[in-house]
Amino acid sequence: MIDQFPNLTQFFSSYFHQDWPLEADTPSQAVNNYLNSEPPESIEAASQELAQLLEMPISELDLETFVLDELGCYYDPQSQNRTVREWLESVQLSLTDRR
Repeated sequence: MIDQFPNLTQFFSSYFHQDWPLEADTPSQAVNNYLNSEPPESIEAASQELAQLLEMPISELDLETFVLDELGCYYDPQSQNRTVREWLESVQLSLTDRR
């Protein structure tokens, strides 16, 4: 399934890698760093892939495992009392608003 989401993999593994807090004070700042650094085509593609992922009938646990493990994301939204889905929906809004 990871092959379906190459742009999301790039986004998470590049902007939410293991040391992402050294480059951004907050998850929102990491998203903004992405928005300010990547070409519009990449942002659009990641947004479309994220929309596709959020539309899939996938449990919260499976979504957490997929995003946090397989896509290379080292941010855990539960640290701020949010589900992975809630956080991804907020990221989706940020990516969509940028278009």
